[in-house]
Amino acid sequence: MGKKKFNTTQLQKNGITWIAIALATFLVIKLFSSDRDENRPLNDSIQQEERAFLEKKEDSVYRSRRPYGSDRSRPREVAKRHPAAEPQQWYSDEPPAPTRRSLTVELNSADTTTLMLLHGIGPAFARRIVRYRDRLGGFVATEQLLEVYGFTPELLAHIAPHLALDSTIRSRMPVNSIPLKQFIKHPYVDYYFARDLVNLRSRGIVFATPDDLRAVPSCTDTMLAKLLPYLDFTAPKK
Repeated sequence: MGKKKFNTTQLQKNGITWIAIALATFLVIKLFSSDRDENRPLNDSIQQEERAFLEKKEDSVYRSRRPYGSDRSRPREVAKRHPAAEPQQWYSDEPPAPTRRSLTVELNSADTTTLMLLHGIGPAFARRIVRYRDRLGGFVATEQLLEVYGFTPELLAHIAPHLALDSTIRSRMPVNSIPLKQFIKHPYVDYYFARDLVNLRSRGIVFATPDDLRAVPSCTDTMLAKLLPYLDFTAPKK
């Protein structure tokens, strides 16, 4: 009796193939899901540590922006530098003492230390006043303080009762001999005016009076009025 042969149709082969694929897919999903469940506690702990670190960092940044003395955690070195400080604040919010009524400051001779005796004049304003005074050659009116950067009419009115002005203390520029580079450094001198004046001077023209400056093409009445106190019309030496 011969062996019986089993003939498998194409449909049965396809069915077996799909069953094998489904089984393999199921096993793979099962394997990955088990690994993820095992690693979940570790991932959760890492996220919690990261969250705690970020919260601690944000809290430290916030504390660093708070003024010293706002809590008991201020640095020891700050407390040592200010032993007499109040427990809530070691710096003072009180304005400086007002200017003494008897104080008078001569504007053209005072140094920065003397200028700072005026109420409202700090180190920055004192330095700016001295620098501008040196560029001008001296003040001829207290209103020139308004040309100092940051100076306000209110501040001028506040310190005006304590100001004195000796307008003779100033340096004059020799119109007929001053070099161009030095001339244009003055705050009131326009470059074109200085250039035109030097060009006329190179032709042999001598400026003997303020009216002679009107021959300079770029001269204006406004500039001339501000500049005249600082000009010397002495004839050049031969």
